[in-house]
Amino acid sequence: MTKIDRVRAALAGEEVARVPFSVWYHFGLQHASAERVARAHLEFFDVYDLDWLKVMNDYAYPIPSGIEPAGEVDDLDHVSALDLTEGGMGEQLKVIQLVAEGLRGRALFVDTVFNAWSTLRRHVARDAMSGLMRNHPNELEAALWIVNDNLTRYALNSLERGAAGIFLSVPASGESVALEEYERFMRPYDLALLQALHGRGEFHIAHMHGSRLHFDRVLDYPVHAVSWADREAGPSLAEARRRTGLPFVGGIAQTNFPHVRPAVIREQVRRAHAEVGRRKLLLAPGCSLPTSSPVALIRAARDAAATV
Repeated sequence: MTKIDRVRAALAGEEVARVPFSVWYHFGLQHASAERVARAHLEFFDVYDLDWLKVMNDYAYPIPSGIEPAGEVDDLDHVSALDLTEGGMGEQLKVIQLVAEGLRGRALFVDTVFNAWSTLRRHVARDAMSGLMRNHPNELEAALWIVNDNLTRYALNSLERGAAGIFLSVPASGESVALEEYERFMRPYDLALLQALHGRGEFHIAHMHGSRLHFDRVLDYPVHAVSWADREAGPSLAEARRRTGLPFVGGIAQTNFPHVRPAVIREQVRRAHAEVGRRKLLLAPGCSLPTSSPVALIRAARDAAATV
């Protein structure tokens, strides 16, 4: 069974001889050329013999011209439609093209997209997001729709260039938004983006980022799998299996990964298999590994995945 066949079988709910495995971390190359970023991803894929690749997206979303973001409501007036060939989005699309060429016929890969709420907070609103939700909800909604349209057009372009799916990072958690804020300022935009991708791509993942997750509200997203830090937040894999039939991406704790013994990692892999079996499981960390993660530990995780 090829790596592509293995991942497709896992997503389809078929039993596999061994569970697909992947890991990812931030390379710290947000300043670098697309060629260098793509090369780092392909080398990473080969060194660890991954079954599929998550392409990191560390280039900055273009800050609206004419402002130095301070989270003022007037800053939202500068949010506008983007030319996807320029700035960080243009560079990332070059990365996707190069990775697609490097992995063609070898493996599937997904591209990372931070949802509209997260993108606007990180690059425009900063620490004023709570105040904008509370005091200027209509202006914020208008800006979110513009950002979401930019992200949707970007995601479609990424799929056209060879990505098998979008890894949509959704901070649907209490430390980011209360449930009623999630329902108004996050969920409608996530659904609109994913619905625009309907029929395109075969490996869309909803990644629930955070600790106090609004877990059940994400389970009806039109995706092929869900991801969360199951060893550190939210329900266990076994509990989540009682709530949804979606495939899971997870099983490995990420925060302390560089500091544990290989035996701990092997036990996490064993437990993941014991909780949900070989169907609809893709072994991976609950979020990005620390960049300091030792080569030997990542290889230990890879070897453990090959034995369950």
